[in-house]
Amino acid sequence: MRRLFLLLLALAALGGFAFAQQHVRVSGTQIDELVELPTEMRLGLFVDLGDGAREIGSVRMVGGTFSLSTEGMLPDERDLRALNSGAFPLAFMIGNEFVVEGGNGVRYATAWLQPYHDVNANGTYDNLFDEWFFRAPPELTDPFGYFNLVYVTDDVSLRTTPATFELRRGWNLVVARLQEGGLAYSVQTSVENVVMYSYGTNMTFENLDPPTREGAD
Repeated sequence: MRRLFLLLLALAALGGFAFAQQHVRVSGTQIDELVELPTEMRLGLFVDLGDGAREIGSVRMVGGTFSLSTEGMLPDERDLRALNSGAFPLAFMIGNEFVVEGGNGVRYATAWLQPYHDVNANGTYDNLFDEWFFRAPPELTDPFGYFNLVYVTDDVSLRTTPATFELRRGWNLVVARLQEGGLAYSVQTSVENVVMYSYGTNMTFENLDPPTREGAD
């Protein structure tokens, strides 16, 4: 009986390892060029659906700073698409010019980070109440660069002319940094000191008064 119990424990451990998924962390600061950031700010992880997006998780921002881990933030089956060569923009200055090596049956999803004012303070994005911030692509610093968030259902290699990207089951940060001699590419599990510039919200522009001509009656 004891041996059977130990065997079941071992199988459970192996099963957990087999189904373990990599998660990533992104930390940084939001800087808005037009408005003061409200108290109830959140950073959401939105899966790209092609004709829209869906939030699958978020974290509260404090004083414009954030640290978001994708642990527990998983796409639904409906969010996943077949991973074919050239299926999506993989990395800065590479675009979708990649070839899938092996990985038959692998599916993928891409996502982005989006700051918003959680007006009704319910901890999730609600397009009837919450205010969406217009933002530029998040920037990496020291050295400068950009990153993409890519989810895959199994380990897979994506080959491009400048680099081969080894993606692991789960979330991956596909990073491009400007270094001496050009761009350096990598796949990482965390990035820090990210700067996200934003330019007000949809309400910012709705509340702007129409410009007046100097000297007009």
